Amino acid sequence: MGSTAARRPAEGLRTDWICVGLVVILLRLAGPAPAAAQPEGRPDAAPVRVAPVEQREVRPYVRLIGTSRAFRRSLVASEVAGRVVAVEARRGERVERNGTLTRIDPTVFRLRLEEARAQLREARANQENLELELERTRTLLEQKSISNREYDDARFRARAAESRIEALKARIETLEHDLSRCTVRAPFGGFVVEEHTELGQWVREGGTIAEIADIDPILVTVPVPDRYVRYVAEGQTLSLRFDGLGEGADRTGEVRSVVPVGNEEARTFPVEILVPNPEGDLLSGFSCRVLVPVGEEETRLLVPKDAVVPGEAGSFHLFAVRDGTAVRVEVEKGQDHDGSVAVRGPLAPGDAVVVEGNERLFPGQSVRVDGE
Repeated sequence: MGSTAARRPAEGLRTDWICVGLVVILLRLAGPAPAAAQPEGRPDAAPVRVAPVEQREVRPYVRLIGTSRAFRRSLVASEVAGRVVAVEARRGERVERNGTLTRIDPTVFRLRLEEARAQLREARANQENLELELERTRTLLEQKSISNREYDDARFRARAAESRIEALKARIETLEHDLSRCTVRAPFGGFVVEEHTELGQWVREGGTIAEIADIDPILVTVPVPDRYVRYVAEGQTLSLRFDGLGEGADRTGEVRSVVPVGNEEARTFPVEILVPNPEGDLLSGFSCRVLVPVGEEETRLLVPKDAVVPGEAGSFHLFAVRDGTAVRVEVEKGQDHDGSVAVRGPLAPGDAVVVEGNERLFPGQSVRVDGE
């Protein structure tokens, strides 16, 4: 009994040492103790990109809504009557200038042409015979063997044969022209927007075959209020943005005309703008926003669009970098100009404003400008 009681304190001591050793091992595995947290308001310098404030002359403008439509549209008709034997261009397909739209059965015209050519050969042979007869009658007249009347009759027959030949030549030209018109061609390049015939259908002379539309250039019509129409002139270049093309769909167009008769109720005047469309991505019926400059040039401070941060209740601000610190500047946002925006606020030309990294900045934060 005594030996057993003596062993218990020793076993308890060994257990305590084992526990201590396990704690030490766990602390080593956990790594060094974390450093003390930095005081609030003094974070590491935030990386940012900056751009200078610019000052330049710009013109104010208004945004107006316009609509695109085909530059020209045409109902193409058949110049001859006949049966449709081929439809070469379908609705939605592009056709080049003089491209084939439809073919009319040319059989009747070809047969008529062959008949007229045969008649011409016969008329020429007859005309040669009458010329020989005229020579004989002239000789006989000189010999006093025939009367003047007989000679005149021979001369008139020869002249009638010549007229017959000329008439047949004209008829052949007409039939050749009719034969060529059996192929109905596009008067200009464009797209087929409507089909009015089908294979096997009989079309009359002047019957509509198809409707085609030319969209290069595209024609944009925008109603301009009477108070702004004086700022628009023929040949002026305007900027347009087409909603159907998404972002980056800015185009330029030239004013073709300012229609002098306006809408009396809306007090607007139609302005027509031609926009180049070589790729055909601008379609008829697109809505677009047209920037119409109004007024005289004004001196404005301009910053990149990304520098302006929207706030609450329609307010705006940006961050200027001064002595390595972000300074919040409240501004009034103006109009966009070529990727920049006009602002009003306590800024000066050349001030550095943050264009990247400004979303998480706060006033007084230390910043590090990338590239410095």
